Amino acid sequence: MGSRKRRTVKPQRKTKTVEGKCPKCITIVRFNVSGPVGDEIYECKGCLTKYHVDEL
Repeated sequence: MGSRKRRTVKPQRKTKTVEGKCPKCITIVRFNVSGPVGDEIYECKGCLTKYHVDEL
């Protein structure tokens, strides 16, 4: 009788979110934040438009 290998679950990837006003859809929405510190890319969850930190 062999032993069964235990499967491990992959860790869930957490995305940083920030609330703000989207210049395109003109509403307060949540943004997904990605990219290195100082050059973050914000993606609007409403209209899926991406902005750099200096464009907001």
